[in-house]
Amino acid sequence: MPDLVRGPNDPNGASKITAANYNDLQKTVADILGDGFADTGYGQELVSTPLLASDIVRAEHMNLLRDDINRIQVHQTGSLSSLLELTPGEKVSANDINGVVDKGFNQFVAVVNILEANKAVVDGTQVTLETATTSTRFAAWNGKVVHSFTATFDDADHRRAFFNAGGQIHMSATIEGDNTAKGADWNTILTNMGTIKFSATTTEKTGSAGLLQPIGNNDLTTSYQKIFERRGQADYYAENRFFMYAKETSNRAIQFSIEFEDNDVGDPNDDELIRGTLTSVVKQLRPTGSYVSVKSPAYSTQSDISEGD
Repeated sequence: MPDLVRGPNDPNGASKITAANYNDLQKTVADILGDGFADTGYGQELVSTPLLASDIVRAEHMNLLRDDINRIQVHQTGSLSSLLELTPGEKVSANDINGVVDKGFNQFVAVVNILEANKAVVDGTQVTLETATTSTRFAAWNGKVVHSFTATFDDADHRRAFFNAGGQIHMSATIEGDNTAKGADWNTILTNMGTIKFSATTTEKTGSAGLLQPIGNNDLTTSYQKIFERRGQADYYAENRFFMYAKETSNRAIQFSIEFEDNDVGDPNDDELIRGTLTSVVKQLRPTGSYVSVKSPAYSTQSDISEGD
């Protein structure tokens, strides 16, 4: 978090804005907007750059930094910051310039500190929900069918930026056309769970039912971890299960396994087939703003629910 600097009216004494002050602030901005590290970094190119120790902080440096700050601000809030552009040749002051506080260095610091605290926030106008991949089964089934797919990014930086900038992978499923008691139960299983949203640090759901695990992109290992489970609704079909798993297959790829398990063995006699159309839908919430935009990963299917019995 950048520190404030003393202004000319500070009773403890004034200090000019140094290249070190500027570089401290610019680094924080770069960590948020640029490649970053761990849970920080949107993967964008900056227009501001660090200064040499001997450089004087000028209006043009502050304006470039303001441009980068505003890119983060719009991404997080949908609106530009209150910071004002400095005119060429204008002196860079700690707290105000001719009484205009939104040009002061400390006002830049205050805005950046808020942006740093909210680095995981993205405004709804700065993301787009897009279809990533689907899997559909028309044939009757009984037992277990699996939709397994992989999201592959260009590299580890691309993967990190996608999630740090607010990207998510959304998974849901539907069944239509089976009006039997078992078909109705599966419809309840899939409807009441809503959409499962996999993000940087956790997994969430829009529905009222099902058990989540707080596992996100940053928590993945090379072994499958269960991120969601839903059991059969009716007593006769309580053995049925719906699972979602995720694992890291490399530092740039995540594999998901969505498993439909009809474990019912008959109550008490026949174990009915499940009919109708079963569909697994995968969408992505992708950062697509005019200031912060992250390209889509590539999606590939390893197992389709049309396979198996």
